[in-house]
Amino acid sequence: MKSKALTSLLGLSFENGYLEAVLLRRTVRQVQVRRTLRAALSLDPMRNEPELVGREIRGILLDAGINESRCVVCVPLSWVLTLRTDLPNLSKEDVASYLNLQAEREFPFAPEDLFIAVSQFTTPSGRKEALLAAIPRHHLNALLATLRAAKLRPVEVTAGIASLASANASSAEGAVAVLMNENRADLAMSFGRSIVALRSLEEATDPNEAGFDARAGFIARQIRITLGQLAPEVRSAVRSIRFFGSPDGVQHVLSEMSDHAKSLGISVERGGGDAGLAWPEPDMLAKVSPGVVAATTQRIAGHAAPLDFLPPRISRLKQITGRVSSRVAYWGACAAALLVIGIGSPYLAQYWRLSKLASQWKAIEPRVKEVTAVQENIRRFRGWFDDSASNLIIARRLTEAFPEDGAVWAKSLEIHHTADSDLPTVSCSGKARSNRDWLRMLERLRETKGVKDLRFAQITGTNPLQFTMTFRWSEGEADGL
Repeated sequence: MKSKALTSLLGLSFENGYLEAVLLRRTVRQVQVRRTLRAALSLDPMRNEPELVGREIRGILLDAGINESRCVVCVPLSWVLTLRTDLPNLSKEDVASYLNLQAEREFPFAPEDLFIAVSQFTTPSGRKEALLAAIPRHHLNALLATLRAAKLRPVEVTAGIASLASANASSAEGAVAVLMNENRADLAMSFGRSIVALRSLEEATDPNEAGFDARAGFIARQIRITLGQLAPEVRSAVRSIRFFGSPDGVQHVLSEMSDHAKSLGISVERGGGDAGLAWPEPDMLAKVSPGVVAATTQRIAGHAAPLDFLPPRISRLKQITGRVSSRVAYWGACAAALLVIGIGSPYLAQYWRLSKLASQWKAIEPRVKEVTAVQENIRRFRGWFDDSASNLIIARRLTEAFPEDGAVWAKSLEIHHTADSDLPTVSCSGKARSNRDWLRMLERLRETKGVKDLRFAQITGTNPLQFTMTFRWSEGEADGL
């Protein structure tokens, strides 16, 4: 794909708390390097406020004499999640849906929480495959907000190692690109201009006082593992390994990788990301990573990056169409809202009335519960609060019939008032020391005025004698009426 060529372009990279920048200008004959810088950032774009970080970046660029706003941004490869999958024979729209489904299954984030770039390629045998590279949305949103605060306009967001791997690539061959950093190595495999594998090797270097030492054995083992994951025809097409980075670090790893490369059947060479560039001062490019140089060079030459994570921009025509459709949708929504209000007004009024009654009930509910509890207690204890005191009179007359020496005593006394009779029924059970004492008590009770229908429900035992008797109480006869 060809993109619109630019006359000047700024390349930016954010790595390990540093800002790296390269300013390129394209002339008729060549692309010139105008400015480079590497400066430490006191604020983190991922953790601090975008306005503050953007202000710091803007100040650093202005101090270096850089006023260009259009930029290519290279993000750390540690941000990128990758997934390689086979592509079935589907239409373009169906392929997009299939890749979205694969991303939902395999990535630890939902597709809507990721920005996904796709690199599709066809193997020599005709099989179609794709590499999905994804960046978490909150990472990219924070970065874009910082760039806006710095008054920068990104035209591309990519990974520098992907541009290095696809630079000067042949359509029939594959290559491995390794970018040596201070704390890790970035690895990318290409087939033609397509990226087929991306990996960040965190244990590939050993930092020391002089800089860092590359672990050639570890890098060779990881290259062998990554090659083993590719299709056989793609793996056999890989012919070379190119190392990028500082001259000392690359020279050290080249001297140790020769034996490992022979076992893989691949040549080892030093890569350069500055092909086709001219710079007025020596060692200008030593300040910045070869990845950001390669990405910026390809973009200013009119070539799109093999992986671009920048969200697509909406064209002006689509914006106008969206505004018109939004107005139609707005008035349609207003008409629908009026219709809903007209139909739902009675229900709203009823709901308002019920809500008001519910509020009133909630206000008086505690007092209602209190009154209900009082009424329940009244119904429960009403018999104990009779103004006539008839129950006490019955208990007194029964007590007077019992002997004072305690020869007969009562165990229980029940007085029942029934609705079908005006006379209450009295039930008494107790014990007596002897039959004679019980008969004497019985005689006194029969002579008591008001006692009617005296009956014995149960008489058992001799010493003591147990008895149960019932009678009806006539309050009028007791009063001599």
